[in-house]
Amino acid sequence: MRLNRARDPFPIRAAAALAAAALLLPAGGCGKRPEPTPLQKLRHIPRELPVVRIGDAKISASWLFNWCAMQEIQMTASGPFQVDEYSLIDAGRKLLTKMVAIALEAERRGLEVSDAEVEEQLAKEMARYDSTEQWRKQLEAAGLSVDERKEQIRMELLFNKYRDELVAPRVRKEKATRELARKFYDMHRDDLFRVPRRIHLFHLLRSVAKDAPEEEQKREREIIEKARRRIAGGEAFEDVARELSTDPSAIKGGDLGWITRDAPMLPEVRDVVLKLDEGELSEIVRSAHGFHLFLAKEVEPEHVRPFEEVEKDIRERLFKEALKIAMEREAAQLIAQYKPEFLNLEPYIGKPAAAPAPAAAGNAGGPGSEAGEAAEKTPPAPPGG
Repeated sequence: MRLNRARDPFPIRAAAALAAAALLLPAGGCGKRPEPTPLQKLRHIPRELPVVRIGDAKISASWLFNWCAMQEIQMTASGPFQVDEYSLIDAGRKLLTKMVAIALEAERRGLEVSDAEVEEQLAKEMARYDSTEQWRKQLEAAGLSVDERKEQIRMELLFNKYRDELVAPRVRKEKATRELARKFYDMHRDDLFRVPRRIHLFHLLRSVAKDAPEEEQKREREIIEKARRRIAGGEAFEDVARELSTDPSAIKGGDLGWITRDAPMLPEVRDVVLKLDEGELSEIVRSAHGFHLFLAKEVEPEHVRPFEEVEKDIRERLFKEALKIAMEREAAQLIAQYKPEFLNLEPYIGKPAAAPAPAAAGNAGGPGSEAGEAAEKTPPAPPGG
């Protein structure tokens, strides 16, 4: 189940919003009721009909609805495209099935989740709402009971324990060694660990348009020439910039931070700035914005970060990638072992009019998309891990 820790651990609010939309009717009797979407239809599947049976566990339509609701809101917020809800529902059912299969196997191997652990996770979830009553209302609007939510949390925590206690230690020992990290470093030192030349740049600007009256341009030129002489004579660039610069950076003494050759710059500025050595004050540069003065306060030459500096990060990266693959394999094996039974959803939500084009399927959560790709892999870790 795609549950981002940066967001609510359970998408009750999102699901409740879609649930409310499913109940809306046009005002008066003139309008025609809009055709419910597949996701809205999904919410109204009878509670006694689980969309998946796996082992002695069931995945309810409400649980699947909540996963899909959050996905739909996230995807539509990240780009202007239409979500293919049929593909989204299929992706969600696969993900939840894999998560539950792993949770069941965790239980079979003796891992346990106490009532106290469930209550602790539930309390964290409820704390994100203004009141317990608001949380309960949102839960009801999403079509879930408190007991159902507790059971979902228990499954999520079992998934985490299986990953963290049974799979992760083996993966870290086998796939995140110093030797493998060194090989990764040697293969990618130029594309991942090479740091480009950087300049800690300061800027002083006197704004004047190129088509301004000649007297105005002359006056501004004289001001910046005097500023340059003051700085060259020993005054701090920051002090002079605060006094005379018309650039927004003046409040920070002209400090623009660290830049590289990829930073957006006017061509006439780039030609000067990138040639500055450490401590060097530029000549005056004319642009369409006015007269500029630059100081390269510090220059960090291009270099490759040493292995010792990045070894820890590399090993963590190798561990996470290997853990993801290991959990994918575990999930695939368990799906084959538990042989889940899937409810035929077509009588309840209908079916697509035609197979979606590859691009649409990708955007909508089918193969090649974020949701669809995830559906072919093990579900991301639920909260609590």
